[in-house]
Amino acid sequence: MAKGFEITSPLPARGSAVALRQQIVEHLVRVRPKVGDRFHSDLELARISQLSRPTVRRAMDDLERDGWIERRPGIGTFIGPRAGLAVDPRPEHAAARDRDRTIRLALVMSMVNDFAHGWYAAGIIAGIDNAGESTGVTCELLGDQHGDGRMISRRLAQSRPDVIAFAAPALRHLNLLVEARRLNIPCIGTGTLLSSVGAPAVCEDSAGAARIAVNHLASLGHRRIGLILSPLALPWVFHRRQGYLEGLGDAGIEPDESLTLWLGNPSISAADPTDDARLREPQSEVLRKFLDREHPTALLVTGWAHMMQALAPLVASGRVRVPQELSVVTFDQHPNTAAWLGGVAPATLVIPLGEMGRRLAQMARAIHEGREVAGTTLVPCDFTPGQSTAPPPLPPHAGA
Repeated sequence: MAKGFEITSPLPARGSAVALRQQIVEHLVRVRPKVGDRFHSDLELARISQLSRPTVRRAMDDLERDGWIERRPGIGTFIGPRAGLAVDPRPEHAAARDRDRTIRLALVMSMVNDFAHGWYAAGIIAGIDNAGESTGVTCELLGDQHGDGRMISRRLAQSRPDVIAFAAPALRHLNLLVEARRLNIPCIGTGTLLSSVGAPAVCEDSAGAARIAVNHLASLGHRRIGLILSPLALPWVFHRRQGYLEGLGDAGIEPDESLTLWLGNPSISAADPTDDARLREPQSEVLRKFLDREHPTALLVTGWAHMMQALAPLVASGRVRVPQELSVVTFDQHPNTAAWLGGVAPATLVIPLGEMGRRLAQMARAIHEGREVAGTTLVPCDFTPGQSTAPPPLPPHAGA
């Protein structure tokens, strides 16, 4: 066992768990035991300190979260990896030590078991990990894999991370944001929903990206450019529509509301928003009717779900050929997009997930150090041309 721990100064009646934790840290720094050496159990420390077991458990829980000790159920308590790092425990260096310490960032994801969204979460996590060394941020995951927000709330109260980050949160996660604020845990994240409720957020520049897409299609000669949107009252939907309209303006194309298809559940079209029968139609059928009625030569598809549910069945059945009959630009770098387009590499507005994750890590460090962070940080999207766009097809008998 590592050299025995002893109480070096009386523990106060109030804040005894914090005082015990500090004395154990100072002991570990002074003695420098080997990582993996056995350490005192909670019961032994209760006897040594004359504190209650719940008080000792609180101190040990904090030490375990910070890596000073490691508990192995049924085996014992051991020295953790944090004890192997050089730390100056002197009070005059407490502020610098707090600035330099590792920040525990809890990432809340709604898609732990939703592999269709896996590309998004993986990109954000990779960005946080990439900035981990320079920012001193570690990442732990909180996922509502059973759709139980209360379970996350309980885990949040148990672990008490330094900062919480939400990865494109669902509406149901707003209750968790309220709970985090009650616990005085700062909240940040990605996506326009979070920024709309006053939490610092990193977002892709949706308007700028949509404008780039329309400019690209217009440069190929397209004048009838359709837009597919979700009927959701979320900021990103309107930002992408705003960029679409700005792109049309850049090209001198008069906006035509009939070329906007609000597609989802419910399916709503600008041309016929009250037709309840359409609510029962497959999205692919709604899209087919839109294409037959409005004859766009190009589409800007604002989300991967529309690619999968609406466009992919039409391509697979041969009713739409990309890009020979219809040019397509899509948001989101979903790995299945090329397959949905019949093996054609997609022209993609790439969400800058890695950079967004890196910015989250930097924001966590800034917040922990008491520095001000911007309410919304916009990151430009990259545009990958792919092979799903081409000049518009010639009308039948053109040049005959």
